[in-house]
Amino acid sequence: MQGNIQLIPLETIRYFQADQNYVTVGFMENTHPREVLIEESLKSLELTLQNVFTRIHRNALIAEQFITGLEKDKEGAHWLCLQGMENKMEVSRRHLAEVRKIIKDKTL
Repeated sequence: MQGNIQLIPLETIRYFQADQNYVTVGFMENTHPREVLIEESLKSLELTLQNVFTRIHRNALIAEQFITGLEKDKEGAHWLCLQGMENKMEVSRRHLAEVRKIIKDKTL
């Protein structure tokens, strides 16, 4: 439905993922993973929410507090697991060191 406004509490958002002209917001609602599309740019979200969200790929920002693990597949790609979410988020080689540091800091 076009024109609807849905308020999503920031503390429920797990990620933002860009795809062409839209950004998908992945969040939890009553223990269920949900997604909605927004027209905000990823760059604008990154600047506004830089204390809470971290870029892991040119097309994705994640909430650091919900990281549960990092996996590597057979092809060598790295995938981030987020609490409550079924899908995994790809981590680019460019952002891998920062993601590893975040995970290490969480475990200390």
